[in-house]
Amino acid sequence: MGDLSELRPTLYVGFAVASIGGPLALLTIFPGVAGDGIESAALVVVLALALFAAPVAIWLAFSRTVVTSGGLTAFVDAAVGRRPALVHGWIWIFAYFLYLPYTITAVVYDTLTPVFPGIEPYRGALELLLPVAIVLLALGPVRPLLAGLGVLAALQLVLLVVMSVVELRHVGRVPVAAASAHDTGRAAAATALLFICASLPLYLGAEVRGGSRVVRRGLVLALGLTGAAFFLAAFPLAAVPDELLDSAVPGAAIAQAYSGRGLAVVVGLVTALSILSLIVAEYLALGRLIHWLHGFRLRPVLMWIAVPFVLGDAISLIDPDRFYNDLLKPSLGALFVSQLIVFAVFPLYRRGFAALGLAAVSAALAVWGLYQLIAGTAST
Repeated sequence: MGDLSELRPTLYVGFAVASIGGPLALLTIFPGVAGDGIESAALVVVLALALFAAPVAIWLAFSRTVVTSGGLTAFVDAAVGRRPALVHGWIWIFAYFLYLPYTITAVVYDTLTPVFPGIEPYRGALELLLPVAIVLLALGPVRPLLAGLGVLAALQLVLLVVMSVVELRHVGRVPVAAASAHDTGRAAAATALLFICASLPLYLGAEVRGGSRVVRRGLVLALGLTGAAFFLAAFPLAAVPDELLDSAVPGAAIAQAYSGRGLAVVVGLVTALSILSLIVAEYLALGRLIHWLHGFRLRPVLMWIAVPFVLGDAISLIDPDRFYNDLLKPSLGALFVSQLIVFAVFPLYRRGFAALGLAAVSAALAVWGLYQLIAGTAST
């Protein structure tokens, strides 16, 4: 009930894939993040994955010897000690405490409603029911929950491949690098940040059968599968008309235009489920981090988290748009700061020029995320 005695590698990989985006949601977010760089979508995705390899390399290096439910905070502890780790942990916790309720608002108003306009009279009820459902899932048996997340993750990867086939049948020739170098570079850096939640599986690392080896290989496998599927679905977007890319849910709009209502419904629904599965992953990670930081039993911690989560979405009913906008920047800002701390302390944990290089590239990505946030161009 909320605890794991031992986690099979397959469940861990499924959880890791679900944590990256979720994968199908990336297709919806990517056009807005890439901006004018979408004209070089293939190159943008390749560069983004290459840039994101630096943070992943840091996480993998830490995970050789640090595999606990403390996740990133345990990395900071290993590098510079307990007190800085406590600061880092509560910055990370703050980020995701805000992220949970406002993402529910985004799912209801920005993902489900454009695809299923008939739900508009029921949006308030959904904003209350969805967080309650997620809390009940998190408090239930964990293995079936992770198995369900894994099945949903596999479905998302399949749908990304299906979307690639559908897109290529309609767009014809796809340009490789039509955008300027400036637009391509900006788009690549912004796109790399879309994968930042890939660190969530690290918070389940202590419970994985096989320990450090499986944690590291599982994370690489999940990123490889997701990156490949996302590339297949994303690179044809360079030839997709702007009116589809600018829609509220581009994946569903493209499916509607190129295949029909049936595929649009599936893509829209699974996109919403992919975001909700990411919320579940964050909920589980939050519980494990608080448990690791302060020694509280896991199940009561998961119950405590439910209070601000459900209450936040109840408050959001007053003004959903303002609620989302007010919480977005502090949440993302805290998330980027928490990652920046991990990258900054890495050279104190692993000496050498290679460590400095990885830290510099990773820190630059986090700083870029903060800059986008201040400039008002960041996306979830």
